[in-house]
Amino acid sequence: MEEDFNNNNNKRKFKIDKGRIITDALTISLVIIIVVAVFASFIYIALPLITGNSSLSEGDTLEQKAVYRFKEALNRIRNEHIEEFNVDKLVDGAISGMAAATEDPYTQYLTDEEFEEVLNSGDKDKYGGLGTHISFDSTNNAIIIVGIMPDSPAAEAGLQKGDLIIKVEGETVTKENYAKSVDALKGEENTKVKLTIKRGNETFDKEVTRKIIATNNTESELLDGNIAYIKIWSFDNGVTDQFKAEYNKLLEKSNNNLKGIIIDLRNNPGGLVDEAVALADFILPKCDIVKLVRKDGSEEKYTSTDNEKIDLPIAVLTNSSSASAAEILSGAIKDSNRGVLVGEKTYGKGIVQTIQRLSLRGALEITTAKYYTASGVEIHKNGIEPNIEVKLPENITSTLLVPRDQDTQLNRAIEYINTSK
Repeated sequence: MEEDFNNNNNKRKFKIDKGRIITDALTISLVIIIVVAVFASFIYIALPLITGNSSLSEGDTLEQKAVYRFKEALNRIRNEHIEEFNVDKLVDGAISGMAAATEDPYTQYLTDEEFEEVLNSGDKDKYGGLGTHISFDSTNNAIIIVGIMPDSPAAEAGLQKGDLIIKVEGETVTKENYAKSVDALKGEENTKVKLTIKRGNETFDKEVTRKIIATNNTESELLDGNIAYIKIWSFDNGVTDQFKAEYNKLLEKSNNNLKGIIIDLRNNPGGLVDEAVALADFILPKCDIVKLVRKDGSEEKYTSTDNEKIDLPIAVLTNSSSASAAEILSGAIKDSNRGVLVGEKTYGKGIVQTIQRLSLRGALEITTAKYYTASGVEIHKNGIEPNIEVKLPENITSTLLVPRDQDTQLNRAIEYINTSK
């Protein structure tokens, strides 16, 4: 009995030890599997970051392949280039290059500093400046004064239309520093800026005291035969109200007997689309003004309400530097058959940019929509053809300053108004 008991006890003991061994083995195996899986996952994720290598499969999307290429290039430069690089700077350059590769000059990468500058710039109606309309004269490498606002510091200082500003605060103006030179003209009220002016064969220095300028982007004149002439320099804030004021002034001056109106949009770079639409609404009867088309095919139409309109013959002067909002107004007037375009085909910029901050750093300004005229013409890269094509004389070297007696485009517009019923 004792022997049998011992044998049975040993058998029971053996069975218990065997079960424990099996349990321990399974536990160890599971732990090993987990460790191997975690390690493999780490290698899969970390290896591309360390070596720049990762696996690609035939089923990968274009986006996955693009990310792979970017990671590979980034890590090779970081790990192999003899010099150290700031990663943010490398990525900034890559995104900037990506935007440039769209071959759209209006799609661009903005650094944090540039983005903040855009946010803070706003649409300022007033600033400390000289009160001039200016452009860059590539022939003389200078800032050319193409217009002077009434009662402005420039007018008080005796500056004239056609004057060339060749130096600002002693620094020579060049194409490269043009924007900087223009900024230097502005400043705090009652501060002075020193200019070097070239007028014909004469060169002289002029010190001008800056004042707060209430920007006026229109100027007008009552031409012979009671024809209203209104020049619009750009479509900035308030230009529609300024146009109405000039129009009413000329209407009163003509004793409510205007024969027609000439709107000069030559060399107008554009500006705010809302201003162009508002001005078209003031000028035109009820009609479609322009259509905005987005990438997804959605559309937005702008129309005239017909609350006001100018019931006179209208001629619009255009040239190859009439762009953006200027083209929207030109196209609307042409399509409505309420007026004609006289001059040359417009520049061809009819697109919308949207700026959005990126998650970690910088921002992207992307072209997101295009404008079409009411008749269906895509403005961008095409421009708008004039009804009456007229070129300036060949001896005119600059379209910014054309002597009145040689302005064939203006003279043809006057002829159109005089022969219209």
